[in-house]
Amino acid sequence: MIVGLLIFTAWTLGPILWAVISSFLRQTALTSTPPDLSPANLTLDNFSAVLAGDRSLVKGLINSSIIAASTAVVALTLGSAAAYALARLHVPGSNKILLMVLATQMFPGIVVIIPLFIVISRLGLTDTYIALIVVYLSFILPIVIWILKGFFEAIPLELERAAAVDGASALQTFRLIVLPISLPALFATGVFAFIESWNEFFFAVILTRINVKTAPIAIAEFSGQYTSLFGQMVAAAVLASVPVIVLAVVFRQYILKGFVEGAVKG
Repeated sequence: MIVGLLIFTAWTLGPILWAVISSFLRQTALTSTPPDLSPANLTLDNFSAVLAGDRSLVKGLINSSIIAASTAVVALTLGSAAAYALARLHVPGSNKILLMVLATQMFPGIVVIIPLFIVISRLGLTDTYIALIVVYLSFILPIVIWILKGFFEAIPLELERAAAVDGASALQTFRLIVLPISLPALFATGVFAFIESWNEFFFAVILTRINVKTAPIAIAEFSGQYTSLFGQMVAAAVLASVPVIVLAVVFRQYILKGFVEGAVKG
């Protein structure tokens, strides 16, 4: 078992470690066969290049942060309310609504991107934050609803009945009782929504031009028709991974607790 765990760890962390090492190597060292890993080839030029000049990654990181954070907040706000309604309230046709929510995940992005692009273009929303946030919500919100619905259903009904006896309305019960209990699940789901939005590439590359380019698009632009700046590309990828890693480390306690409780209660 220990050997298997070591193999899995090496298999998982190997590419990450190689990406970090590659980000500090010169272009000539990376393109040589085999790659020249001598200390003389270590440099910070790749990071300097991606953080300055025409290929600046900073704007992409800022755009991704705004879009991912906004998407996560809106998804949690709408998703938690919808999930609680489907889990606890007597909503007519709730099962059909849930099936429709899940059905939206069955369509690949390539099927809807053309009509979606036409609609967004005619509304004048191409290359805007609102366009990407709305599009991201279309495939992240259903997953958020599904995850939180299962967690809300696992909360003991006695707590909500006690609040109702004390005169609390459904909204007050949800706001004062259910949400505080569900903080771990909300954190875990919010981090999931943030990461999904942060890493999304397909819709971003179609619906943006210059002003709202996200970090994945900025990284992809280091690969050109005649040359690929591998060192700068990897350095940009490493920098783009930092916010997600920091988010996971800072909130790791809530994330683990949320997923563990969700697994146990589900």
